[in-house]
Amino acid sequence: MKLSLAVAGKGGTGKTTLAALLVRSFKEKGIGPILAVDADPNSNLAEALGTEPGRPLAEIREVSSTSEGSPPGGLGRARAVDDEIQRAVAEADGFDLITMGRGEGPRCYCYVNTLLRKSLSSLSANYILVVLDNEAGMEHLSRRTTDNVDVLIGVVNPTLPSVRAAERIVALSRELPVQIGRRVVLVNRVGPAGTGEQIDRQLELLDAQRLLDIPQDDALEQLGAIAGDVFSLPNDNPALAAVRNVVLGLLGG
Repeated sequence: MKLSLAVAGKGGTGKTTLAALLVRSFKEKGIGPILAVDADPNSNLAEALGTEPGRPLAEIREVSSTSEGSPPGGLGRARAVDDEIQRAVAEADGFDLITMGRGEGPRCYCYVNTLLRKSLSSLSANYILVVLDNEAGMEHLSRRTTDNVDVLIGVVNPTLPSVRAAERIVALSRELPVQIGRRVVLVNRVGPAGTGEQIDRQLELLDAQRLLDIPQDDALEQLGAIAGDVFSLPNDNPALAAVRNVVLGLLGG
């Protein structure tokens, strides 16, 4: 079964950490090959996964959009961009990583973005699982960096601004020319008292299925503070255990 997941949400909700925990959890279940895609210009997914990033696709885009650096047009140019993307893949233990890199400059990137999207879609077809760590908002989905997503995961913290950001993301996802199978929402960093009645009511109004909550986890927060990776977490870590259950739900188990 092939599965593509896009993780989106307001900045600071823990999107990148969740994406990394999903990669670890799917890997533990023996599901693969896995492609992790860092579509956030901050590019922290490699760090969270404990690996080195490859060449950012933004560099390929910049070079290919200049008259000096661009390869010949037509089929030759498409092959050149495809070859560069293949070389940009960072191989790790149990998964591969592709990094999108910084946003666009002032030039026109329409043609190069089309080549990148086609090459990335072709690359993604070689993997059983694709996990896309989206930037805050929906910029890469709106550019159609990926053509379709099986599950869009809106990550929120138990705060009203976070939930409202998720509402906008879900609404925007229905306006984009991207095929999205399911829209779900996941509440991260939930304390012992739960999310609260007001947050629960807002989430019930959200046009998305609610997944299991992820508990507040001091060990995970400390890991982020020291730039640690999710594979260094102990097997009994509460947040990791919760994400494992989320994975079971996504797989229909």
